[in-house]
Amino acid sequence: MPKIVYISGAVDAFYHSLAERLHRAGATLTEDPEEAEITVAIGEGASGDVAIVPAHVYHGEAGLVVRIHDLLIPEGAVDWGTEVLHEWADWVKEGAEGIHPPDIEVRHWVHVRDATDALSLLILADTDAMVQGVLDMSGRRAWTPRSVVEEMRMLWLRFTNALHHSHTIESLTDYPSPASSSHRPMPVRPDLGPLHDALLSAGGEGWRPLVSMRVALMEVFAHRND
Repeated sequence: MPKIVYISGAVDAFYHSLAERLHRAGATLTEDPEEAEITVAIGEGASGDVAIVPAHVYHGEAGLVVRIHDLLIPEGAVDWGTEVLHEWADWVKEGAEGIHPPDIEVRHWVHVRDATDALSLLILADTDAMVQGVLDMSGRRAWTPRSVVEEMRMLWLRFTNALHHSHTIESLTDYPSPASSSHRPMPVRPDLGPLHDALLSAGGEGWRPLVSMRVALMEVFAHRND
């Protein structure tokens, strides 16, 4: 049965994405926490029935805590870690010249649509199916900085070739995904088993992110052109 949900936290692209997804799932959103059947708090120090935080910050008291690692928000949002992708996108657009944007460790990027699809299922689950405890969320595939930049270069080349009608057979050839192609040691991925099981218990199909990195990076470029 649909729930009345109160959301607190910074009103950014992630907040709007989650609110819109809950609304589409049938939830009624309220601005009064006293009216809510379930409270959802976002960001550092978040406390409520459900707390959703970037993995690198602390959370407050909550029945369910979801720590999101490497959240990819094409529009950009402070504190979630996507900022470096926007820096790389600008660097690639400028011809990959000048000072290289800062390097980072290997990431398991997860698109905000996949994240909010899963979160809405957890938040709106029947009371007897509501999971308690701490869940980690991330993408399943590891991406090195080099792999992401190579993918960006390919996408930007295709865009500019289409714009100037300068495609060649080589530029239209399907590139294999460079995910995990680097020899850099791969970090341990967050344990996604508890999240997968929680989504199954909530009536879903488990943790199965659907948005590809290629689509996500195209959306990053689109927002950088706005």
